[in-house]
Amino acid sequence: MSKCRLCSSRESKTIYSSPIRIGGGVERAYDYSILRCEDCSFVYLSPIPEQLNDFYESHEYRKQWDYEFTPDSIHAKYDHEQNERISRIGIENIRGKSILDLGASAGVFLDAISSSASRTIAIEPAGMYKEYLQSQGHAYYPYPEDAVAENEKVDIITSFDVIEHVEKPKQFLSYAYELLKPGGKLVLSMPNLNDVIKKVEQDKFEQFFYQTAHLNYFSKEAIPELFNDTEFVNIEVDFLHKYSIENMIRWAKYGSVGVVKEVDGVFDRIFNEHYKAEIERLGISSHLFITAEKPL
Repeated sequence: MSKCRLCSSRESKTIYSSPIRIGGGVERAYDYSILRCEDCSFVYLSPIPEQLNDFYESHEYRKQWDYEFTPDSIHAKYDHEQNERISRIGIENIRGKSILDLGASAGVFLDAISSSASRTIAIEPAGMYKEYLQSQGHAYYPYPEDAVAENEKVDIITSFDVIEHVEKPKQFLSYAYELLKPGGKLVLSMPNLNDVIKKVEQDKFEQFFYQTAHLNYFSKEAIPELFNDTEFVNIEVDFLHKYSIENMIRWAKYGSVGVVKEVDGVFDRIFNEHYKAEIERLGISSHLFITAEKPL
């Protein structure tokens, strides 16, 4: 039995063993399981897929998603998420500060805040984005250890939907801690294991949710163990729901991701804002949003 990637316990229970999506695509693999640690409640994929670095350094990861992976297409798909991220961090906390984005992809977040930040640094293993990131004025490193070796120190580190992909999440936090200035802030987001859709269509949603590209599945209950043995302080766990009520109706009606065209446009922005706020209040949002600080 494989060890828990957070607490190293070998006591685990299989909670899902049906075919699991390969990467983020539609093909299925049959030789993986989803385990829950009996000691710390962390949920993780077992075994770890081979050649992970090659998978992320190449085009292969993004090819398994049904969209283009050029900088323009990445921006078109994700630009709309940046206002929420900036709002949660606070633009006043970004102005004049050095910002490092761990897992920057095509620099969607960094491009959105570059005019306010004093300096921006992109950590991104996919070399296809290096030229673009540098052309936008962002310093570039493939991996966090490369930035550590150059003694980079920043005020804020962000990492959106990345830590679920890494083989050693505690080492990931260790690099982040090393790269922060004293008093600096870490901002993380990741998919929430307790997503509301599980309550609507559990079987089909789990077939969609679990995938070989995601090694780690976090709930609020597992976050204390994630930060255990680190020196981070003021750790706060909040909830972030990205999707509209139309998406939930789609799952209830068809058992699949997407928007129900029959009701598209019926639910206005204000209704969806109330829906998302209630989902976040209940702790069953699509994502967790975590902040932590390095002591002065």
